[in-house]
Amino acid sequence: MFRISVGGVQLGISFSFPAVLALVLLTGCDEGSLLTALLCCCLHECGHLFFMLIFGRRPEAITLYGGGIRITPPKGRIDSFGKDLTVLLAGCVVNFLLAWTGLITRGMTSFVQINLLLGAFNLLPFKHFDGGRALELLTEGKSLRAVRYTFIMLTAVLIVVMAVRGQMSVSLLITFVFAIAAEAADDA
Repeated sequence: MFRISVGGVQLGISFSFPAVLALVLLTGCDEGSLLTALLCCCLHECGHLFFMLIFGRRPEAITLYGGGIRITPPKGRIDSFGKDLTVLLAGCVVNFLLAWTGLITRGMTSFVQINLLLGAFNLLPFKHFDGGRALELLTEGKSLRAVRYTFIMLTAVLIVVMAVRGQMSVSLLITFVFAIAAEAADDA
């Protein structure tokens, strides 16, 4: 892990980030699609950062890792339920707004598709995704194990269907394995 501190925020790159990029490129993804996906991911995270900064909170760390970009917020709540929920959902809202704008102006492009997928995927109720954190906040931390496991099963079915159709996404598979491992580690 390479880390530097800029303005009190730790910026880092995990070895898993370039490793996943290389793996995705080796499996036949073209550079243009990969760059578009990275741009959409960055814009998603900018949505979170924008509202964190508007609400007077600076992240502790921003890390590029195999699953994308992780923003480590300061400990504790911002100062209200609404502000916390706004920060959690801001990234997905950015993706959906970009997709809607792109659809209206240019039609169904890969930029629109990636933003839709990224926004929807991040809303899944897995513990380390925006949707899981928002659901945790909405239910005041009550156990959501059944909801999470239902979505794990549905995602597994989606991966099997994609594999059967020959449309397997390596990044989806890696993210899914990460989500399962994170859920299992939290349950242990």
